[in-house]
Amino acid sequence: MRRAVSAFAGILITLWVAPGLISAADPQAEPPLQGWEALPPQDQARARENLERWKQLTPEERQRVRENFERWQQMPPEERQRVRENLENFRKLPPDVRKQIRDNFQRWERLSPEERSRLRNRLERWQRLPPEQKQALRQRLEEFRKLPPEERQQIRENLRRWREMRPEERKRIHEEFRSRIPPSAPSHPPLHP
Repeated sequence: MRRAVSAFAGILITLWVAPGLISAADPQAEPPLQGWEALPPQDQARARENLERWKQLTPEERQRVRENFERWQQMPPEERQRVRENLENFRKLPPDVRKQIRDNFQRWERLSPEERSRLRNRLERWQRLPPEQKQALRQRLEEFRKLPPEERQQIRENLRRWREMRPEERKRIHEEFRSRIPPSAPSHPPLHP
């Protein structure tokens, strides 16, 4: 999948410049380079590199590239421009940052529709929080990250058990906990608004 995503942008140029070359009957045969002589040398080199990448793609990856190209053709010009700018910005990032973005994308792709929906909902809730609540949560996350690994694991385990409880159990425990807190104790914003 990573090869397909990274090759998409380059192959897109090849498909756009010379769509007849890709549909040749023998994908391993050296394609005729008709029309390429009109391209500037750097574009010719990039198109040749992209054609080599194309040859290395699996049939499934090629199909995804074709589908992406069809979507590209249907995009309005301003959206295409936005995609081009995003691609240029991506290319300017350090390699480790690009790798992290690709890894995150691959993790997203593996999520079920329910997990994606849950993450979108969390993002929407986060975006609705007031700035001071966001800052307080960031601070608590930073404190959590500074804890020893054993304590972090214990907190994660407690959170997992909390999520598995029935609502009435949660309510009972929450009320018990609240009754133990002295009125003068500082309060933290809730983790889940």
